[in-house]
Amino acid sequence: MAPTFAYSEPKVFILGDSITHGFGLPQEEGLVNQLSYWFSNNGIAVDFINGGVSGDTSAGGLERLSWSLTEDVSGVVVALGSNDVLRGFPPEITKENLSAIIDIAQSNKLPVLLVGTYAPGNYGEEYKKDFDAIFTDLAVEKNIAYIDSYLKPLLDEVTQGRDVSHLLQADGLHPNPNGVQIIVEYISPQLLRFLKETDIIE
Repeated sequence: MAPTFAYSEPKVFILGDSITHGFGLPQEEGLVNQLSYWFSNNGIAVDFINGGVSGDTSAGGLERLSWSLTEDVSGVVVALGSNDVLRGFPPEITKENLSAIIDIAQSNKLPVLLVGTYAPGNYGEEYKKDFDAIFTDLAVEKNIAYIDSYLKPLLDEVTQGRDVSHLLQADGLHPNPNGVQIIVEYISPQLLRFLKETDIIE
């Protein structure tokens, strides 16, 4: 009898906070599930692993990454930083933590995609400039892929004077299912390009 081989989809671990986790949403309407639907609907087999923890900082992500990376993981998406801003972390600390996270992934020979975060202006222009630059600087220094903030399409609407409250939950911070759908439509083509360029998928 001929041997049979189980086909396994490439696994991509998404290390993140509440938006990755799907805070306030039924599981099927959270970001990782909607992302999986987008890829499935486009005929692409990828198993996205939800590594989101609500309230997590870059320090928390660093603490749990090593034991989260099982041998079958093919790539890592890092989407942390929002809670660092909320807690007023110095930008250099956030950068140090994210750099260490990337180093761990790369030491495991895993391609990394970094998702940026924008700081609000309430800590001053200098803080915002330094914090926002963390992500683009790391992308260049570590030679990794980069996507602007998950929330960029919503922030672009705000910049153009449009109300986005219908895309947010009652807290005014986290996206509702429609908001998540817009985020997924924004990041999925860029994520697909990353997966192809790093040979995670053909």
